[in-house]
Amino acid sequence: MNKDPNEQVPRTVESPTLPLPPPVTEPRNLVLQLEAAMGDKAQLPPQLLAPTREDIARNNKRLKALPRNLQGIESFLPELKKKTASDVLRILSDRYTANPNPTNASVLQLAVNRITTCGPIDSHMKHAITEAVEVLHKKSEARPDASDDLWCWAYVDANFGGASMFLELQPGWVYWAETYVGDAMNDKISSLICTCTSDEVGGNFCLFENANFVGRYQNYNVTVPSGIDGYVEEDVSYVGDDFNDITSSILLIRRFANETSPVSIGALVPQNDITNIVNAQSQVSSAGAATLTWDMWPTGPTSSSDWHPNDPDKVFIYVLIPINVDTQTIFGTYSAQVRYWIYVYVDGNGQLQGYVDYYGCWVQGGWITGDVQNKLMQKIPGTIGQVNNLVSGALAFANIGGPYRFCYYLPGKNSLTGSTWDDVTVVAVR
Repeated sequence: MNKDPNEQVPRTVESPTLPLPPPVTEPRNLVLQLEAAMGDKAQLPPQLLAPTREDIARNNKRLKALPRNLQGIESFLPELKKKTASDVLRILSDRYTANPNPTNASVLQLAVNRITTCGPIDSHMKHAITEAVEVLHKKSEARPDASDDLWCWAYVDANFGGASMFLELQPGWVYWAETYVGDAMNDKISSLICTCTSDEVGGNFCLFENANFVGRYQNYNVTVPSGIDGYVEEDVSYVGDDFNDITSSILLIRRFANETSPVSIGALVPQNDITNIVNAQSQVSSAGAATLTWDMWPTGPTSSSDWHPNDPDKVFIYVLIPINVDTQTIFGTYSAQVRYWIYVYVDGNGQLQGYVDYYGCWVQGGWITGDVQNKLMQKIPGTIGQVNNLVSGALAFANIGGPYRFCYYLPGKNSLTGSTWDDVTVVAVR
């Protein structure tokens, strides 16, 4: 789902003040164009220093799952060739025990899921898988602090039956990102077992209907009461009729004792304030409320009609503002969107900073789609300074509670069910 490759290249325009296309009185040789989107990198506000690599890394505590459809581990690890499945698990478990880094953890998870996603397993293989999974949580000389972990089993059948997949978030990270659950599990998940150790504060286990964490979601919380030793488990015997057999991506999210209360972006920056900036432009009028959502580690452009940045080390607040564009031509009014990608991060001084990192637009298909799009792309940079002022004002208020180490996001309004198009929620960790 949501897989649409795109070859379009972002374009740079020279002036933010050029008018929209002049009237066309004798259209000739025009070709009807499909809907289209494009975007570009915005200029950094003059009062901000560019975030450093350290800033970006500190605010991007994500572990990304290896592709579920990846085959041929043996090609890269010759010691696995001609080994049985249980032997592969043992070798990879020993490899992780000797060097418990995220890569070795991901490879071990992949080996487990190559087995479990194929269907129910016999008792011998179940024992081998249990031992392999337990290795990820054991203390060792190489990992003496091993204790805080989040993990999850997702099952094809209700009541924890059928094929399954294992997801585990290693200590020290905020996200385990299952961008796509793989063909074997896509649109098939019906039940879950969500678990964390008592050393954790808790976590969120979020199912999404589309790949790349987009669309409707189910949000399951696991919290650890004080005085509990061992593991805390949330058993979801059935995800419900509304979410049965539709999951395409999953996020595991670690929570922290010293974090701020989750706040929706819509509460920090009223969408009307952003909409009004765009509506002040000539030949443009509002076509509805702005949408505030997220764009998680984008690897765009995804398609000519849905452009995204190619910036996979960042997560963005994604703002889409519907507008009508009066072309003042015989072609009338075009439906369009103005789009901003806002990057929020904690800098080296523990302060929240944010700015419009990318901008773009979408335009409906029509005879002069390209002309409308180009002129919008020339106008939007003239609005970015005002949007940045709104963002910096909201963050200045939030910084009263600092200093912070990093920030992260929760989907929508942080409700148990919802859509990523409802809003996006931010949390800062002190």
